[in-house]
Amino acid sequence: MSDTPTEERAAGGGRGGLAELRRQLATVPNQLTALRLAMIPALWVLALLGRPVWLGIGVMVASVTDMLDGWLSRRWNQTSEFGSRLDSIADHLLAISTTIWLALLRPFFFHEQRWPLIAWSAFALLVLLVSWLKFRRFVNLHLYTSKAAVILAFLFGVPLLVLGRYSHAQFWITLAVCSLAAVESLAILLTRDRVDENIGSILVRRRD
Repeated sequence: MSDTPTEERAAGGGRGGLAELRRQLATVPNQLTALRLAMIPALWVLALLGRPVWLGIGVMVASVTDMLDGWLSRRWNQTSEFGSRLDSIADHLLAISTTIWLALLRPFFFHEQRWPLIAWSAFALLVLLVSWLKFRRFVNLHLYTSKAAVILAFLFGVPLLVLGRYSHAQFWITLAVCSLAAVESLAILLTRDRVDENIGSILVRRRD
């Protein structure tokens, strides 16, 4: 029996969606982002097995893909809404997972810095909530301050995982830059009806 028109359209839509997914994943930047996303379950296995050194190395590799995918997409003019959203999902999942891994494997750090971390986490969740309520998605603005915050966070978190110690000065510097990035993100989300995810800074003049 042949397919009905509705079934044919559904099948065609499914094939078209799969073809579009393959097309998007054919670019190296999106492949790097997808690799980072695929690494997260494997890193969770290392965390649950109590292997902080290997976990730290894995997080470092993932952070390298985070820096490369955005740089390559701009250099090769391969930016896309799909890539931006995939990058946002991978970034948020990796950041949340890394925070939980530190809590599981380096609990002394959270005991010593629990109140600054609780305050920061609450503010970060507020930014995500505003993004979802206003734009119905988690907007990844790719701010310069956010990029600096990500680099500092990984430079702080990876040694903490691997070596089991940290610098208090480095912690406060990292927290300050992360807070600045969050404040800038919140200001942009609240003041603009649409956002350019590659805006760079709130100081950039509006073009809409």
